[in-house]
Amino acid sequence: MQHKNLVSITSLDRKDIESYVDLANQLSKKSLHKIDQKQFVVAILFFEESTRTQIGFTIATYRLGGHVVIMNETKHHPRMGTAESLEDTIRSIQSYCDVICLRHPNKDIYARLKPILKKPIINCGNGDDEHPTQTLIDLLTINNEFNRLDNLYVAVIGNPRYSRSAHSLLHALSRFANIQVRTISPTELYLPEEYKKIYLSSGNILEEDTEMNIRDMDVLYVTGFPANLPVKMFSQETQSKYWITPELIPELKKDAIILCPLPRIDEINIRVDDEPQAKYFKQSKNGLYMRMAILNKLLS
Repeated sequence: MQHKNLVSITSLDRKDIESYVDLANQLSKKSLHKIDQKQFVVAILFFEESTRTQIGFTIATYRLGGHVVIMNETKHHPRMGTAESLEDTIRSIQSYCDVICLRHPNKDIYARLKPILKKPIINCGNGDDEHPTQTLIDLLTINNEFNRLDNLYVAVIGNPRYSRSAHSLLHALSRFANIQVRTISPTELYLPEEYKKIYLSSGNILEEDTEMNIRDMDVLYVTGFPANLPVKMFSQETQSKYWITPELIPELKKDAIILCPLPRIDEINIRVDDEPQAKYFKQSKNGLYMRMAILNKLLS
């Protein structure tokens, strides 16, 4: 199925998600190469800092035979006081390109832009709301490790309240059967009600815990404690309760996997990297193939 935009993971049903996973796996085997559209151009407009997402979509575009233009506007400049609106910027830029990859700190930005969009747009993160492309990468990794997306016990550790990757992941998991999610965090960082409601509407199970009860988990999804959390600062002692260390590994199932949307700061000790459950760099590698799949579906 062709999709005009990828703004929210809630716009995708189970079959859509599975088709993205299948296409990404085909692309990883190089059975598909270039998009059947000559000289396509991707405009990457980022109003927040990024490393992997920006570079990932850039290289995905090149691998598919396209071209990239990049605008990073992550700091306030004096000239921005009289800058044009984002709506006018998008109106202009979409006439020059075939698809837009946008990251913006305003969680409501796509509601503002919807009336003016003429070209496909990809949400690369809108404030602390969603990160649908990251979730498709996460699901690709989970599927390839377990050969399924049903019947999973998933722990979301650290920051379910403000992690846009966690929000999108729970939205997506609600499309699958027999899913059980346990959020593990300080009570101040429990999942907001609006995201709980969407997930629970599927009939799947949600638990909330302040302790690292991880023995039965299939997936540990580690989100960490960003320095700019809009709540009280957490002490090092509190944060360290939610770190993944080598000492925790014996508690895990042998076939469990540890994922992280990255960057990794303190939340996963580097000594965990060589453990068989550590899949976050494989997850990052999968990002290239999923971003190629996303561009392919929006442009083919």
